[in-house]
Amino acid sequence: MKKLLFVLLTVGLLQGCTSAPPAQENPPVTQPETPAPAQPQTPAEQPPAEQPETKETVYANDIFRNVTVKKTGEDTFEVKGQAQVFEAVVNYVVEDGHNELTQGFFQTSAGAPEWGDFTQTVKVKKAEPNSTLMLILFEVSAKDGSRRMELIIPLPEE
Repeated sequence: MKKLLFVLLTVGLLQGCTSAPPAQENPPVTQPETPAPAQPQTPAEQPPAEQPETKETVYANDIFRNVTVKKTGEDTFEVKGQAQVFEAVVNYVVEDGHNELTQGFFQTSAGAPEWGDFTQTVKVKKAEPNSTLMLILFEVSAKDGSRRMELIIPLPEE
């Protein structure tokens, strides 16, 4: 019994001596690279002062990318982007959280596996004045007709 205990302790001691060194707890600190000083723009390179800066939100998921929505009229919205959808067909629904107000579909410039460009005008009028309209872009499943990869976009108020 003493021999077995001695052998086990010896093996454990040898394993401890031959194991890898402990990992560093704190990685070495590196100095961040300092960016090159910005050169002043010449008057020809400066953007015109009268252009207002527009901040469009860009939406995306696995089958939609670079999707933007802009209000173009009282009840009209322009949707632009790219889609990678079966047979180049994008379906959409606009709802206010309770009701579907309009629905439809449109074609992109190319079907999957390519990315097709699209521009679509959607006309929809609010049923309730204080509601928020949501545009839902999706692909219809060829297998069971369900909505696939929904991209939910709040429509802008202004």
